[in-house]
Amino acid sequence: MNYELIIESIAVATGLISVWYSKKINILVFPIGIISVLLYVFIFIKNGLFANAGINFLYFVISVFGWWNWQKTKDKRQKTEDLAVTFLNSRQRFVTLTIVLVLLFTSKIFSSDTTTFLDYITGILGLGGMLLTALKKVENWVLYLLCDIILIPLCIYNGLYLTVLQYIIYAIIAVMGYISWSKEAKKNV
Repeated sequence: MNYELIIESIAVATGLISVWYSKKINILVFPIGIISVLLYVFIFIKNGLFANAGINFLYFVISVFGWWNWQKTKDKRQKTEDLAVTFLNSRQRFVTLTIVLVLLFTSKIFSSDTTTFLDYITGILGLGGMLLTALKKVENWVLYLLCDIILIPLCIYNGLYLTVLQYIIYAIIAVMGYISWSKEAKKNV
């Protein structure tokens, strides 16, 4: 077994565990996810997917923020409460959609080929999903699902077969996560 396959195996395993913890709304999503994203920085650079490498580095930064943010409490008359899972309000939804669409349009301008464009798209969707996860917004799962659906054929094309399996499982967990987080958010309305 070569070292690249070992690294990819560890990245896949920690990534799957991290996403499972996210579905469960468990803070361990962040420290375990940090291991995965840093390994994927290496993997994506090695395979020429530089936008995804950069996005995975940003995932690391956002994971540190999310880890802190999920532990943050609000003091209301000396009562503390954890950051609640919520839906985006209409303004937040409009801003999120506008930013994603502008970034997608901009990425088309800078894309030299289809693979590069898909790399940009998945980077944008994944980054948006990660930011919404750090803010405990249900809609993170929609962005992740779209990202996973695009990454499956992209990783097949690049021969990252373990990662393909990972993104198939991620897509399934994204549906489960959306359902789980939606139920939780409805309790917080």
